[in-house]
Amino acid sequence: MQIKARAKINWALNVLGSRTDGYHHLDMLNQRLTLADDVFLSPAHAIELEVRGNKDVPDNHSNLAWQAASMLKRRFDVSEGVNIRLHKRIPPGAGLAGGSADAAAVLLGLNRLWGLGLALHELREFGKGLGADIPYCLAGGFARVGGIGEIITPLTNAPELRLVLIKPRGALSTRIVFECYNGLATTEPADIPGLNQALSLGAYKELYVYARNQLQPAAVSLCPEVHEAIRDLQANGAVFAQMTGSGSLVYGVFEDDGMAQMAYQKLSLCWHTCLLTRTAGA
Repeated sequence: MQIKARAKINWALNVLGSRTDGYHHLDMLNQRLTLADDVFLSPAHAIELEVRGNKDVPDNHSNLAWQAASMLKRRFDVSEGVNIRLHKRIPPGAGLAGGSADAAAVLLGLNRLWGLGLALHELREFGKGLGADIPYCLAGGFARVGGIGEIITPLTNAPELRLVLIKPRGALSTRIVFECYNGLATTEPADIPGLNQALSLGAYKELYVYARNQLQPAAVSLCPEVHEAIRDLQANGAVFAQMTGSGSLVYGVFEDDGMAQMAYQKLSLCWHTCLLTRTAGA
């Protein structure tokens, strides 16, 4: 069985407050990308995990894909195992929810492979216990996402745009980025209704008016290359550039496929990780 595990970006990320369990209440506008890992599932006697394409991704129980399989196996007392083979294309530690997307794909696949018969809302509830991005990765699409990531409101008129992605070397710890955010002055939040309207109307040059990632200043203070990546995307024709998630990856929006291709070819010479992709309509 093969499943696509798609990356996501945040068009908006507002931090509404912290919780006693260490999570934060968020208000986000998320969209899937065509960039995806391939997840292959096949019957086995135990849980087995193979990772190809990125040596920095663990192939043991610390991987969310392994944890997702282990959780379902224990919860439903499943006797058989599964071989999970991940072909990684989504950079880890980037804010693209690559690990969560892999875990969501495993939950969806094992629900079928093991005949568990779980509804999507049940899979989301199980996924929430593993990672805050997993409920959205199970739902996908273009959506407003609230709570710690479990409240998902699908939206229509998803924009389909060409993006260039840049990831500085090294990963940013989500926990440390939030700790740094807590010590900084609060930035102006994103106007999500205005942002949604601008995206729907194709008013991409107005995105700077409405879009915000409130974690971006904290990430820049920890990794100045985030700002450099934004600057390089803007200098090469991006009509909008912003960090996704808790970083460190930055995306640039291009109205013209040719401009995106030229920017990608130039920037891939300067940055260790540079990717060309699109937003996905569903």
